Amino acid sequence: MGRSNSRKLRKAQGSARQPQVEELEKLTAIVDDLAAGERELASDAEFPGEVEVSGEISITRLRDAVREAERARDLARRRENNFQGMQIELDKKREAQEGNLAKRKTELDELAKSLDAKKGELDHEFRKLAEYKSELASENDRLAAHHAELASMEQAAQSGFAEFRHEQVGRLRNELDERRHRAEEDLTRLEQQAAERRRAAEEELGRRAAVLNDESAELDVRRRELELQSRRLKIREQYLDQEAMERGKEHRERLQSECDLAKQESRNWQQRHDAMRELVEQRGKELAAWEALELRFEHRKPEEVLEEITALRRENAGLRKQVAAMPVADKDRLVELQTRYHDLTVDREELFRKNEELLRYVEVNKISAIERENARILTAALEQMNQTLRSEIEQQTAKLETLQGGMGQNPPFPACSAMDDNAEFARNSEPARGPVELAIFIPLIRQAIAAHEGLYYSEADLRCFVAGMAASRLHLLQGISGIGKTRLPEAFAKVVGASYEIVAVAAEWRTPQDLMGYYNAFERKFYETDFTQALYRAQLPLYRDKPFFVVLDEMNLAHPEQYFSDLLSLMERKEGNPGSDQHLRLLSARVDPAPRLLKDGRDLKVPGNVWFVGTANHDETTVSFADKTYDRAHVLELPPKPDRFEAGNRRPLTPIALTTLNSAFNTAQEKYEAEALRVLSFFEEQFGDQLRRTFRVSWGSRLERQARAFVPVVVAAGGHIGEAADHLLATKILRKLQGRIEVPAQDLEKLRRLVEERWPVLCENTWPVKSVESLDQEARWRAIS
Repeated sequence: MGRSNSRKLRKAQGSARQPQVEELEKLTAIVDDLAAGERELASDAEFPGEVEVSGEISITRLRDAVREAERARDLARRRENNFQGMQIELDKKREAQEGNLAKRKTELDELAKSLDAKKGELDHEFRKLAEYKSELASENDRLAAHHAELASMEQAAQSGFAEFRHEQVGRLRNELDERRHRAEEDLTRLEQQAAERRRAAEEELGRRAAVLNDESAELDVRRRELELQSRRLKIREQYLDQEAMERGKEHRERLQSECDLAKQESRNWQQRHDAMRELVEQRGKELAAWEALELRFEHRKPEEVLEEITALRRENAGLRKQVAAMPVADKDRLVELQTRYHDLTVDREELFRKNEELLRYVEVNKISAIERENARILTAALEQMNQTLRSEIEQQTAKLETLQGGMGQNPPFPACSAMDDNAEFARNSEPARGPVELAIFIPLIRQAIAAHEGLYYSEADLRCFVAGMAASRLHLLQGISGIGKTRLPEAFAKVVGASYEIVAVAAEWRTPQDLMGYYNAFERKFYETDFTQALYRAQLPLYRDKPFFVVLDEMNLAHPEQYFSDLLSLMERKEGNPGSDQHLRLLSARVDPAPRLLKDGRDLKVPGNVWFVGTANHDETTVSFADKTYDRAHVLELPPKPDRFEAGNRRPLTPIALTTLNSAFNTAQEKYEAEALRVLSFFEEQFGDQLRRTFRVSWGSRLERQARAFVPVVVAAGGHIGEAADHLLATKILRKLQGRIEVPAQDLEKLRRLVEERWPVLCENTWPVKSVESLDQEARWRAIS
């Protein structure tokens, strides 16, 4: 083998000699490393005497050590599993103890609930007794009121008939004495009955109190026993918890120490196992390197390899001498060739780089060509669009010039300005200004509406409508569709010579501009709605001395609190300062030429002769009114089927002036002011505490102002104080209970009985029909829902 290698080296002179020399040097270094490794294996203290190349005995020892480490690790795992089992057993015992304690707590809670139920029954009995006492007190109050009424009748009789003859006075006195005697007998009998009922009630109360005291004592004994048992259980529970904690702590500490020891042993064995594994891996690598070296040297002995290396070194030395004896020209040629090879390599790399740049440039040019084509198409489309827009701008410019040319001739408020120029509207009206007696006025209106309009309304509804005009500028007419809600203000205005305007409300209205109109700054024009024109027309001389009704048909198709908000705010300010003028802001700045009646060229006055009447159906297409709208408005619900009557041939009524109507209202309010105060006092004394405490319903100064205006007009128009009080109670107070789902039906039933029982205190000749019906309807709604 050495000789064949020598022959190969001799044939490969020139450029091939240098790589062979480097290969021989590498082989020499590998042999030296193997020799050092053999010396290290021979000197290893852990494996004495085992210096063979195969290393079979060393691997067996290592495997035994690994198995021993794995057995130690399994032992540690078993100890840890035993510890976990003991911990689980302790947890199960504790859970069983906690379950027993929870069961005992549940039993105690059930006993406490039964005690609370007994206490509730006792409280219920006490409340029933208190109600019975209150009924007795109310019966005594009724007797006292009856006695006071008899005394007032006697006083009225004495003062009213002072001018009659002595015989008539004596007869009246005898009648009064007889009535007083009968009343005293009735009072004595009632007092005796009340005393007997009181004694019976007191005896029943005493008996029940004794029973309750016995039961209460028994319950106290049971409660103390339960408390004692509960304390014992609590102490036992604390003892068990403490014992469990101490035992658990002891077991945990012991198991923790054993676990720590096992973990420490496991870590030690793991470290020994890791060290053994590293040693095994290192020896495996050395063996693999040795086997590879043997394979490379074709499993020859080291002596043969060393002999060949020695021969190669001698041959290498000879070759070095030959190379040193070579001519200088060959060396220069070799250097030149190497330099040219280097230059060619650099040129090749540069050409490769330029080729890549050219390829990238070609790709970029392809993309640029596509983008240029897209840009050309887009530019053509934009030019076409510009031409279209340019023609449209020219057309709009021509229209704008036409509009601007005509703007100087048209006023910003064309309809209102046209009213200013209308000679008919500038003429003063002359309605009748004589006094009006409301008691005669209402029947005349009723007959005139039936005769000329074919509509039938009851005197009570017309009284309520007219009295509502005195109480509020906003009316809400409710009821089913087709009963004449919109026709009522229209027919009333026709028969009394007043004016009206019907404004249809749209469901999409959201802002005050939908109701009043808006200003187009581009056209310099305000788009006046029917509502705005009606308010302006009501101020003109032809209409300002007559009542004027603005009817908002289907007012609750949209939210009035949104589109009617400015008017609601204005009414609030008007209530605080009745004598002031109120204006609606139509524009943010003045416009010219403005209509004559606009204040500062932008504010529209709401005249005092205008009433706003809103009609409302309540179905799935409408919305509900808010409380603030109801509070400011006068509400009237028309019956579903009016009663027809014979109207006869009535002549048209003489037109009535606004001042005449207001004078009739003022006269009635001065004459019957005491009736209004009586109604307010009745509400407060009989229902105030109950409504505030149970239902959280109260009323303020607005109801007082409306009642002072409403009640006198109803009485002056031929109605009764009970009729007016019933309407106010139903529409102003009990209406606040509608939709209150938190109010139970039994509370509504109690309130109904209270209204029925106490109504005779105000008036014995009437019945609270509207109030009772309102409560019944709300109770039925509770039952359905």
